[in-house]
Amino acid sequence: MADEDNTQIDREIQNLVNKLNERVAKLDQKRKVLENAKGSEIKALKKDRDEAWKLKSSLLNESGDTRQEIAIVNNWLDQKTLLSGEEQDGGYNFSVLIVDDDLTVRDTNRGLMMSVETQQQLTMEFQEARNGKEAVYLHLAGASYDLILMENHMPIMNGIQATQRLRKMGVKSQIVGVSSESDQQAFIDAGLDNCIQKPLDIAKITTFLSDPNKRKRNDTSQA
Repeated sequence: MADEDNTQIDREIQNLVNKLNERVAKLDQKRKVLENAKGSEIKALKKDRDEAWKLKSSLLNESGDTRQEIAIVNNWLDQKTLLSGEEQDGGYNFSVLIVDDDLTVRDTNRGLMMSVETQQQLTMEFQEARNGKEAVYLHLAGASYDLILMENHMPIMNGIQATQRLRKMGVKSQIVGVSSESDQQAFIDAGLDNCIQKPLDIAKITTFLSDPNKRKRNDTSQA
């Protein structure tokens, strides 16, 4: 009976080690993509990575109560899943990726989105990318969003190129382009759900957040 218990514990430990390894790999991918992002984002990713390694080492060393260690790791993984919005039975966080090479514009758009948060009864969480390539890499690293707010004119990879690439990857998130009137049709043809003429304002945001069918993230495909 003891041997059976030990075998079950070994399986649970190996399963948790695999989950921790997967999380560390995803964190490393996101850190690489966001190498020059805000310091707080990098610190948060590094903290998660360090915690995952400590938990993994604790499991493998078996220096204490194994069952307690397993419970601690399970609880940590559950908390991280809830915080990341990967799985939520209660309140739902509406996730937004703001893609723009201009920091001031990103901050302004974030502020405008937050201003309609209460009005639309949403709890929003934000991620930023400085160009289309970063947006694509975030999805390759396992991220997904309810809404992608996409500027067109950006260095490295513009909005049209990024939108085409994301759609080819199977990304089904709502993508709203923010662009000048002259290139709206080409942007729409790339795969946008909507295209808003600059400048963005609260009234324009309300138009593409008003459809409740757009609010549930249905992006489960990756490249």
